[in-house]
Amino acid sequence: MTLRALLLLIAGAVTLHSQAPEADTFKFRDGEGRTQSVALDAAGNAGAMTWPDSAGAGWDTALLGVSLAPGPGGEANVLPFVEISAAGVSDQQYFASGETGPRWLNLSFLRGKVTSGTRVSFRMLGVTITTSVAQLRLFSNDFDLSRRMLVLAPHPDDAEIAAFGLWAYRDATIVTITTGNAGPRSYEAVFDDLPEMYHFKGRIRLIDSITVPWQGGIPPDRTFNMGYFDARLGEMHDKPTTVIPEMYGPNTDIGAYLKYNLGTLLPKRARESTWRNLVDDLETVLKKVKPAIIVAPHPQLDSHADHSFTTVALAEALSRRRQRVPLLLYTNHADRNRYPYGPAGTIMSLPPPLAQDVMIDRVYSHPVSADLQRQKLFALESMHDLRSSPSRLYSVEIGEDRTLEPENQGPPVVGGVNYLRRAPRSNELFFVYDQATLKPTIDAFLTAWRTRVVP
Repeated sequence: MTLRALLLLIAGAVTLHSQAPEADTFKFRDGEGRTQSVALDAAGNAGAMTWPDSAGAGWDTALLGVSLAPGPGGEANVLPFVEISAAGVSDQQYFASGETGPRWLNLSFLRGKVTSGTRVSFRMLGVTITTSVAQLRLFSNDFDLSRRMLVLAPHPDDAEIAAFGLWAYRDATIVTITTGNAGPRSYEAVFDDLPEMYHFKGRIRLIDSITVPWQGGIPPDRTFNMGYFDARLGEMHDKPTTVIPEMYGPNTDIGAYLKYNLGTLLPKRARESTWRNLVDDLETVLKKVKPAIIVAPHPQLDSHADHSFTTVALAEALSRRRQRVPLLLYTNHADRNRYPYGPAGTIMSLPPPLAQDVMIDRVYSHPVSADLQRQKLFALESMHDLRSSPSRLYSVEIGEDRTLEPENQGPPVVGGVNYLRRAPRSNELFFVYDQATLKPTIDAFLTAWRTRVVP
């Protein structure tokens, strides 16, 4: 059985619904990439285009802007998709049920396969392309991925979900901002005290964050967890000098978690949980690592506040330094954690448009080999928060060892195993900025944040 087939079984068939805006809110900065119009012949569940003479070579990412409408062949429990084929290769891009309006097809896997005049065909199920003239965008990012890379993860597992294929076996340092000591009460079956349970959860997830990257060739001396508290970064930002305690207990000392690190990137000492300390610590990380590439969440496209404020804090730390460095921004939380759609192993593209405009410099679609997808799958499975708790696994055991009354399972853990579907893909997607163009993106996020947060 292939990896894709196995993960299709894991994922199961589900029905999704999306109410995305009809207008494309992704805006591309002038002068970045090449754009041209191509004729597209599409009817029913089939379509085709001819790769243009003027496309040239040297690009690494290709996006085709089309407009979608519901099409024939869809079933209630099958997500719509477009299968893209050319020169003997193919991939499938999935969409949420009912998606309409402008979308971007990711043709990047055709790099090195298509030349002038190559016929690119589209087979559609449950969706149809209504565009007769499509916009082809080509980006030549030309990253030297052998140079030193700093990967920022808001929580344990975010580095693996977003970018395992990018940083595995490279000169990367992985720094996790929080311990992950919040969220579902995964282990309450074996803890009577809630703060004790969440401290244990933070400790074990912190250990995951510094050891699991070794599965991708990054040893624990090149990883570090900064010890800040899960689900607190937004409040820390809004009250930058206030000491913010853990979510489920009175502790304000990140040193309670720092001590579990094996690396020496930051001192393992008592330290208050404040925004100013977080930015200072990130500045220290930048000074020590001296990255040539930084990977971090996209503040507008990633809907988790800790993700957005990780990059807000990074921007403040970067503003204190003169070094210019490309920023590859990712999103792990979009469309209520349903994106990217469809089974593992397929290609991902831009998420559905948001209600607000998002200005983008460039897009980088990083190819991930079948071998790296498999390694990424098992790295994700090693993360405690992405799999069922021991009590839940116990409850589904069968055989003579199963008791009639298993231990208390606690509330169901939702949304964990779906990362085994969502994350191992034939590509990883990044939105490319530099320090100057990041600032208006941060400003746009903070403007939206202030309108929905009650002081």
